[in-house]
Amino acid sequence: MSSSSRAVSRRGKKRSTVRLRLWMTVNVVVLATFVSWVYWAANSQGQAGRTAAAAHAVGPGAPVVGAVGASSSAAATAASPSPTHTTPTVAQIEAEPGKYFGVTADDLPGSPAAFSAVAKTAGVSPNMVEYYVNWTQDFSTEDVYDAYSEGALPVITWEPFAGGTTGHTILDQPDYALSTIIAGNHDAYITQYAEAVKAAKVPIAIRFMHEMNGNWYPWSPGVNGNTDAQYIEAWKHVWNIFHQVGADNVIWIWAPNVLRGAQNDIHLADVYPGDKYVGWVGMTAYEDYESTATALFGPTITDIRKFTQKDLLITETGGQPNSNKVAWINSLLTWLPQQSNVIGFIWNEYSEQAGARMEWGYDADADSLAAFHAGIKAIKLAPIPTP
Repeated sequence: MSSSSRAVSRRGKKRSTVRLRLWMTVNVVVLATFVSWVYWAANSQGQAGRTAAAAHAVGPGAPVVGAVGASSSAAATAASPSPTHTTPTVAQIEAEPGKYFGVTADDLPGSPAAFSAVAKTAGVSPNMVEYYVNWTQDFSTEDVYDAYSEGALPVITWEPFAGGTTGHTILDQPDYALSTIIAGNHDAYITQYAEAVKAAKVPIAIRFMHEMNGNWYPWSPGVNGNTDAQYIEAWKHVWNIFHQVGADNVIWIWAPNVLRGAQNDIHLADVYPGDKYVGWVGMTAYEDYESTATALFGPTITDIRKFTQKDLLITETGGQPNSNKVAWINSLLTWLPQQSNVIGFIWNEYSEQAGARMEWGYDADADSLAAFHAGIKAIKLAPIPTP
């Protein structure tokens, strides 16, 4: 073989060797890339499975615990953000389907233990809590949020007087005559209260100057020189202060006493402030000799419907410890779901030790409690949004 032929042969072999090495290198790179991709995919699926399992175990929106890798915890948290709460509005509360079962009782709303005890006794958790504030007391944001934390709408019975325990001390308070409210004597307190209500940023029901058609409170017409017209003017005066400071998170409750037992010379239409100034209508009505809800509530509702169609809440009720009580409880809890514009009731569960005149409670005896359990569990209660 000539030297030129050997040179050509060597060049051919060299080119073949280069091509072989290049082919092997390319294959190694491709194989390595493929293996890396398979490993990454498998690891990602495993991590996703762990993330999903952890999220399922603790609930949606909770942070993932025990994620693998230094950066995986942050990634899991980003993928599963903490739940956000939207502040409920008055319109939302008013539109909620279902009824209200409220209580007013010892140590509420400030005691979770007391609320749990009430819920345990009732067999269901109340979605409304009522409590009393007079005009020597400041607004408590803590009480409002305590109620919401239990899934209950706070209802404040706001009483324009200095409090009292007997008929004489309650009535003999000329400093709180309606004329003093109209004149602006209490504007500083009202404004401060309204600003605190606004700052709470959640819906609050206020039952203001209740049972005005009775003669046992200093704001009632006929007491302290008060008139029907002054009652309406005083109501609007307070409402306007709230409106001026922007405290529009209030559901105003106008709540007379049931006609039976009230002053016959006060006509409800003459002391009604008007639909613009009222959110709900209320009523105080305790079973006495009636054995049906219609007998107790019917005449007053008929009178109220002559001048307003606002939703009605029984803002105080209970049954005397007599032979009618079980029948009346059965009637109330059967009657309520049939009333489209009666949205619920608030039961007086105060004990005699706490100042109640008698044991009005649904748990005063075993038969009453059994009747209450059977009836309340059949009623769909309105959900209360969490702020």
